[in-house]
Amino acid sequence: MLPRTLHPIAAPLAAALLAGCGTFSHYPTGVNQVVLGPMDRGEDLRPATAELVSRIQGRDEVLFASEAGRTAQLYGDYAASRDAFDKAIARTAAQGDEAVFAARVAAQQASAVLVNDKAIEYRAPAYEQALVHHYQALNYLGSRDLDGAGVEIRRANRVQEEALRQHDAEVAKAASRNDSSASDPLADAPSETRTAVSKAYAGLDELAGQAKNSFLNAAVFFLSAVVWEMRGEANDAYIDYKRALELAPSTPALQTSAIRLAKRLGMREDLADLSRRFPDAASTPAAGTEAYAGKAHLVVMVEEGHVAQKADLYIPFPVSGGLGAINIPVYGKCPSPAGRITLHVPGAPDAPLAPLCRISSLAARALSERMPGILARQIARAVAKSAALGAAGNIDGGHYHGHGHDQHSGGADAAVLLLSLYNVASEQADLRSWLTLPDTIQAAEAWPDASSGTATASLRWAGGGGIDLPVTLAPGKTTLLYVTRADWAFYSHAFVQP
Repeated sequence: MLPRTLHPIAAPLAAALLAGCGTFSHYPTGVNQVVLGPMDRGEDLRPATAELVSRIQGRDEVLFASEAGRTAQLYGDYAASRDAFDKAIARTAAQGDEAVFAARVAAQQASAVLVNDKAIEYRAPAYEQALVHHYQALNYLGSRDLDGAGVEIRRANRVQEEALRQHDAEVAKAASRNDSSASDPLADAPSETRTAVSKAYAGLDELAGQAKNSFLNAAVFFLSAVVWEMRGEANDAYIDYKRALELAPSTPALQTSAIRLAKRLGMREDLADLSRRFPDAASTPAAGTEAYAGKAHLVVMVEEGHVAQKADLYIPFPVSGGLGAINIPVYGKCPSPAGRITLHVPGAPDAPLAPLCRISSLAARALSERMPGILARQIARAVAKSAALGAAGNIDGGHYHGHGHDQHSGGADAAVLLLSLYNVASEQADLRSWLTLPDTIQAAEAWPDASSGTATASLRWAGGGGIDLPVTLAPGKTTLLYVTRADWAFYSHAFVQP
């Protein structure tokens, strides 16, 4: 039994360690086993969704609600998906009350100094928030509710615009301070530690690729434009096609859509610039002209793979009185590149799909943007744990006095052992992120003859394999075919303009 003088040290630390273990700690392992494995094998996702729904509470409410909304949508339960995403949206909105959220997180961060970053409430980065609204818009399309879909795409765009505004404000603030000498949490760290962290940053930059930032997503803007077109709001559709085009300029579906609407809306200066930049698409007929008579607008979006998963990087870190450690989240393994896909539908030329976005790149950029704060908390935690270790090893000069006689410092030794074990066990990187998201999203469009009312859309992968899907076509209306490929399992949804 530990000496009585250890109780003030042992009890709080034991409680803190248990609190860290009580936080959901199975990302990514638990999600791989319970959700992604069945998803890849094309198994019934209802049990996985039920498990996720049961966990929509506490610090990880936004995360589990997002995962549950995604899985329910894959098997076509739009009502269940909408309910889960509504919970994620509501909790995120509550987090947006800065005064309340700041107070709550301040307490959680104080706990995180003793435990780890998983003690902090999960707050979805902007790219995840926008995608919640993106998928929620699909739920409304599945219910043939264009008004509901319109609300969600406005929300998605608002998330992206607000993130851009905050980013620009932070850049301007940093420039005004001229903080090239801003505080560096690793300023006093040895070269080995700084080198390890620099390599982690380099890996993030490699995966981030050409992503300009972590919050602007061409796939979100593209779906937004498609919904605006379904609603007959050509001006708004044109704006969002152009936004998507700035992010994914090599995507033919964006080039042709921007040009056909620029011609219809009489955007002469824009049209001259677009025709110069994209000569292959310059001859695209204006929307609403005879060239589209009797044809349907078939839009295909294909998701592939799974977003990259975080791993932990354990780095020894010298602190006063000994050796501590930091354990930071990194992206170690890059998913395979997206496959080359061709769309074939009778009555229209074959159309190659082209990338809209790589969500793994947005995730890597988001982690890179948050890394200074993560490192600062890690260093503070290492110092706090070192101080606790030093205090435990120096109880009253290494001796314990009680019951009228002197005892050896066995109590201090036990405290040091307890704290050392705690320091090792509790130092865990926060690996939480929305893992049922795809790695990439690609798109193409075609204008098939709609006289038959139905057609078969064929998607063929360059490396072999494909899928044939029936679609309903109506003259002058849009059909959105949304396909998700997870390993060799396919999930498809066709949304027809009401």
